[in-house]
Amino acid sequence: MSAPAATLRARVRDPILRRVAAVGLLGALLAALVVAVAGNREVLHGITVPMALLLPGLALLTCLAEVTVVRLRHGEAVEELSLYEAALVIDVLLLPPREALMAAAAGLVAASVVQRRPPVKAAFNLGTYTAAVSVLILIVHLAGGSPGTVTPRVLVAVVAGTFAFTAVNLCCLAQVLGLINGRSPWAVVRAEARLSAYMALGTVATGLTTTVVALHAPLLLPFMAMPALAVTYAYRAAAREADERARSACLLRLSHALAEREDVERRFLLLVREAFDAEVALILPAGQDQALSVTATESAVVRRGAAPSWLAAARDAEGPTQLSEHVAAGLRQVVVVPVAAGGRRFGTAAFAPRARSRMSTGDVTLLASLANALAVSLRGAQHLGRLVEETSKLQAVVEQSAEGIMVVDGDAVVQMWNPALEALTRVPAAEALGRPMARLFDVPAQEPGALLPVSPGAPRAAAELTIRRPDGEQRRIRMAHSATFAAQGLTRDVIVISDLTREYRTERLKSDFIAMVSHELRTPLTPIVGYVDLLRKRGDRMTPQKRSEALELIGDRAAHLSRLVEDLLLASRFGDGGDEIALDVSAASHDLRALVARVVQDLGSPRVVVSVPDTPVPAYCDGGRTVQVLANLIGNGLKYSAPDATVEVTVRSSAEGVYVDVRDHGRGIPADALELVFEKFYRVEDPMTMSTSGTGIGLFLARRLAQAMGGDVTVASTLDVGSVFTLALVHPY
Repeated sequence: MSAPAATLRARVRDPILRRVAAVGLLGALLAALVVAVAGNREVLHGITVPMALLLPGLALLTCLAEVTVVRLRHGEAVEELSLYEAALVIDVLLLPPREALMAAAAGLVAASVVQRRPPVKAAFNLGTYTAAVSVLILIVHLAGGSPGTVTPRVLVAVVAGTFAFTAVNLCCLAQVLGLINGRSPWAVVRAEARLSAYMALGTVATGLTTTVVALHAPLLLPFMAMPALAVTYAYRAAAREADERARSACLLRLSHALAEREDVERRFLLLVREAFDAEVALILPAGQDQALSVTATESAVVRRGAAPSWLAAARDAEGPTQLSEHVAAGLRQVVVVPVAAGGRRFGTAAFAPRARSRMSTGDVTLLASLANALAVSLRGAQHLGRLVEETSKLQAVVEQSAEGIMVVDGDAVVQMWNPALEALTRVPAAEALGRPMARLFDVPAQEPGALLPVSPGAPRAAAELTIRRPDGEQRRIRMAHSATFAAQGLTRDVIVISDLTREYRTERLKSDFIAMVSHELRTPLTPIVGYVDLLRKRGDRMTPQKRSEALELIGDRAAHLSRLVEDLLLASRFGDGGDEIALDVSAASHDLRALVARVVQDLGSPRVVVSVPDTPVPAYCDGGRTVQVLANLIGNGLKYSAPDATVEVTVRSSAEGVYVDVRDHGRGIPADALELVFEKFYRVEDPMTMSTSGTGIGLFLARRLAQAMGGDVTVASTLDVGSVFTLALVHPY
């Protein structure tokens, strides 16, 4: 036993022992008072039986009355009711005080031996009944006047004495019941007072009637067993009713426990032991040597320990089995029932009634049914656990999947919408669930049937379509359907949605790049080839000025072609992931104002408006690469702005670094494309309708060159208002 449990038992046992001692002392004092005050009084009656026979006979009658027990439940405690009080009335009316006290005590001690009561309980009963009988004797002999005859005075005295006996007995019993049930003794007295009063009336009626018959018509004494039996039957009916109410309450709680499937074995043991008032209840799980058990002495504690040998031997019983041999000491009967359901055995349960009780056939049948219900609950808990585990795995797959997953019912109403689909469509799951699928996907008018292309003949289908998100961006998706159909039509469709936008865009960019590069290469080559052919055929007839202009144009176009090839070669040195590579960057301190002025002068456009500080703005950079980056940014501003719109170039400095802002007033860049413009070959314009030339690598190179110098290029844009590209560089110190 663990230390806390031992301490708990000691806390309850010690007060009970003190109360037993107090009751015993009270009984001894009152018995001494009886001997001192009324010990010499005689009883006047007409019975001629000698005292040597009358005293043992009445003691035997008292013992038999005490053995005829009806057990009534008091919460967790149980009170045993008998015909002992009726026998005491007979003893007091037919025996002198000292002999009546002896008959009452002798009968009670003999009954305790026959019933094998625990010593503490036997001592408590002896002290309680001795005190109560002493009060009864004193009232009858001092107030009744002539016991042995039934006069009005004697009748009143017997009634008063019996009620006093009941009061003393109830008060003593309440002290112990209050400790066991955790209630105040006064609360126990109030709860039991009415039943005790009724029993006192029954005791008086039975005792007085039996005494009168013994005095005046002894031959009718056998017939007096009828009222006694009636009283006993009434007691037992009340006991059965109380037990059934308590058992029904326990079984109701048990049904809730089995339905909840939480800590079900422990709660099963506690409630079934309480419902059947068992001395011990055990469960031995299948395949284990450790059993769970609860006892009447520790009715709220379930312990795990080695299974008793008798339970281990009966663990394979196929049906309810009653054991009476080779069981634990103190147990009269053990009922063993299998815990099995659905062809599977979960263990074996055993219940032992109290030493003086036996379980009826109905009890055994009910126990077997409860064990089967426990097995069903355990099986359900296991199935539920596996279902929860598999569901959690499926949920994890759905939640972590990079593909969008959607489930719709037969009416195409969304039942599931995973996070990947939220990110793809920009529609939260809370808004999508319970809404028709057609209202969540904005598809072109020519593709309405692509949302649900399945049919009973083709439950699996895939379709590619273009959708428009709430932010206006178009995405190319692939919807793979896996539908189930019934006689009434579609029941469920599981749809896996893949975002093909990047692949679609990449394929388009590849073809666009070939077209753009072909166009960009052809543009400078055409005048070069033309002027070379012109010089070869008519060069000797051209004026020096014409030849010089032709050669200058050839050189300019050749330089343009060289820059284009250089950019393409430089772009090819970067991976698609933007990995940094070793570039030919010679960083040093340069005046950013001078670099901006050089670029503006080279471009020669009056639309460029420059705003610079009055003092030099030193920056740590490669002068040539910085000029290349600025030329790209300012050139893009001029290219994508209206012919009469200005491009504003601002140089500024702060504690974090130095910056060049290039602001245009063009068409702007969509929010979802702000980072895409820095990817290789990306063009914001649709290749089929673009109005500007370029390969789409200028901004890609600008950011990589800036990062190689320790800086960066960023952009902020508003559609139909314009964009601001910012070159950020670090201080040279």
